[in-house]
Amino acid sequence: MKRLIYVFLAVYVLGILFSLIGPEKDERFQTTFPLEEEVVTATLEKTGLPGIISESETDSYRKGHMHYVVRSPTETYDGTNNSVFLADISSSNYEGERMLFTIFDQSIDSDQIEWEDWKQQIVFATLLYGGFENEEDVYQAFLEKELPDGKTSFRWDAQLSGGYCRVDYSSRSHTTYNEDGLPIKKQSAFLRVDIYESYELYQKLNTNQQGKTS
Repeated sequence: MKRLIYVFLAVYVLGILFSLIGPEKDERFQTTFPLEEEVVTATLEKTGLPGIISESETDSYRKGHMHYVVRSPTETYDGTNNSVFLADISSSNYEGERMLFTIFDQSIDSDQIEWEDWKQQIVFATLLYGGFENEEDVYQAFLEKELPDGKTSFRWDAQLSGGYCRVDYSSRSHTTYNEDGLPIKKQSAFLRVDIYESYELYQKLNTNQQGKTS
């Protein structure tokens, strides 16, 4: 009888543990690489980014790699049929290690980076990669960073519990034209968020790339 009671208690405790662990994994979007389209779509919905995957721009450069482009379903460039670009996503499984490259684009009002304006995009990249303790881990790691005086582009990096992260920022001014053909000056910026499973992987790939270009 005592043995039967112990069995019931063990099953009960395991049930509690699974109920606690299960939702945590879903919340952290534990994903396999390369990323599947359903995962990217689900993460867009979770973060509220108003974009859809461009099927014509979905491709794979090699085995273990997938590339997606996210565009606005409603916004176009100056009334044309070209949908506004929102994000570029490349995910790879390189010799058993994950890496994620994401690029985001949007209009800006200030030369200095305003991290709050990019929070949605950074959380999106964090959830896509998975494995972080909190969806804001990457965002919080770079929140206090500022562009050096006179700079319109810069790079920061950080070693976090979920991986090695590198963030690149670049702002620019450009001219577009309204319906009457009059020029309109606009300012926009790119934010690139790359996440590697380890700093050693980043070093290895960076060394390989330098060797190819030297």
